Amino acid sequence: MARPRTVTQEALAALGAETLAEVLIAHAESDAILRKKLGMLLAGTEGPGKLAAEIDKRIKAIGRSRSFVDWEKQKPLLQELDHLRTTIVTRLAPQDREQAIVLLWDFIGIATAVMERMGDGIGGAEDLFSEAMADLGRLSAAGRVHDQAALARRVLAYCEHATDALIGHMSAALGPAGRQELRQTTKAALKAAPRATDDRDWQAESRRRHLAFRLALLADLDQDVDAYIAAIRAGGMDATHALDVAKRLLGANRPEEALTWLNAPRRRFDDEENTGTGVDLRIAVLEALSREDEAQAVRWRHFERALSAGHLRDYLKHLPDFEDFEAEQKALDVAAAHKEAARALAFFIEWRAFDRADRLVRERLNALDGRLYEVLRPAAEMLEEKYPEAASLLYRRLVESVLERGSSKQYPYAARDFVSCARLAPRLPASSTIGSHETFAAGLRKAHGRKYGFWELLKPKG
Repeated sequence: MARPRTVTQEALAALGAETLAEVLIAHAESDAILRKKLGMLLAGTEGPGKLAAEIDKRIKAIGRSRSFVDWEKQKPLLQELDHLRTTIVTRLAPQDREQAIVLLWDFIGIATAVMERMGDGIGGAEDLFSEAMADLGRLSAAGRVHDQAALARRVLAYCEHATDALIGHMSAALGPAGRQELRQTTKAALKAAPRATDDRDWQAESRRRHLAFRLALLADLDQDVDAYIAAIRAGGMDATHALDVAKRLLGANRPEEALTWLNAPRRRFDDEENTGTGVDLRIAVLEALSREDEAQAVRWRHFERALSAGHLRDYLKHLPDFEDFEAEQKALDVAAAHKEAARALAFFIEWRAFDRADRLVRERLNALDGRLYEVLRPAAEMLEEKYPEAASLLYRRLVESVLERGSSKQYPYAARDFVSCARLAPRLPASSTIGSHETFAAGLRKAHGRKYGFWELLKPKG
């Protein structure tokens, strides 16, 4: 049987315009999106004026609609909106850039109304309108802006009811004069904004922070660190954005000031305790100040706290020759004693210290939460070759956790882990202290024999 030809532009062109037109007309009768696309293409053949009028009509129609868009209708709406955007940018703009700019302003102007109709599923719409803002900024910057102050006022008016993200996209078109207009207007608004009377006056506080963030955004666009700091202070956000200020000061080669901000009291979930962002920033600042011993101390403290393999590697790399082996052994002991057994196991696996992982599994199995499959299962897989007993214990832990919780959705995973236990059974040494697979299976049957959904999965197929 001959294989169907691949659908390519050349192959379709060979069919001829009349054949393709028949196919498109037939398909367009049942496809509203295709029908609208064809209408736009036909309008484009009558000149930019006709095309612009058709686009304008659809933008206004979508903007006026108030009906809720459920998840089934969201995709077609987003497809039409994206087609409108690309038509403006790729077909209209090359013929009439000014009219394309006008329509892009109208297009982003309906963003709030469209997203309000979508409820929670606005992620795709946000991305689409962000692309439209980028298109508007690019087209606006490509031509001469006669009145940057007027453009700034228009941008500001949009931001007041939508998003400040437009400022970044329009930065080049605004130029220094336009950004200065935005800055002065925002400063005046912040000065006039009422201060919160108490902790419950969140609206006043939110308005002041919003204006301060706008000033901070403008400062970043002009790479003005001092203006950024002034904005953060004006919004009363010194304690919540110390890391952001320190990062910018370090980038401006002002590490002493950066360290002062890092050492100031902070009022937010501590990055240093969790993601390591603050740790890396502090290390970079200390190294810029040639305070290597202090940088090493920070690396070690973070390793002790979070068992970060990356920070341990950097710590060892910065040690004098022949001191790294002893330090590594000390680090492995620290990891073995860490209060979070699963974190220690994950570290040993990443560090490829499989003998230590084997010991930890045997000594602290009860401290390993079977719900942490993202740690236990990869560890079991890595330990299978040399340490089948430890791997079996981890697989058993995973199976027992699912059955004890009666989590039927996870039965397929538990069944696979049970099969892994069975596969490793012949490799368990005669002197094994963990009990045979048969004993383990019998214990499961006794404790969870009524979990029929699980046991059905283990029956031979076919």
